[in-house]
Amino acid sequence: MYCGHCAPCSVKIDVAAMNKYLDLASIQETVPETLKDHYALLKHHAQECVECGSCMKNCPFGVDIIGKMMEAVELFGC
Repeated sequence: MYCGHCAPCSVKIDVAAMNKYLDLASIQETVPETLKDHYALLKHHAQECVECGSCMKNCPFGVDIIGKMMEAVELFGC
């Protein structure tokens, strides 16, 4: 989901963009360097998530955003 209902993030992570890059990466065997570069350009990264749960409360679709943050850290390393 890239709708932005999860905003605002208390540590200013662009959750919609992070989810987009995570989804694009997960459908490929290896993560393209260009995708890693785009993720790296985000001002704030998934590793900065403090798991406050605000995004989860705001999400009308029940997306496990905190879980996706952990996936992004594993996949992108930051």
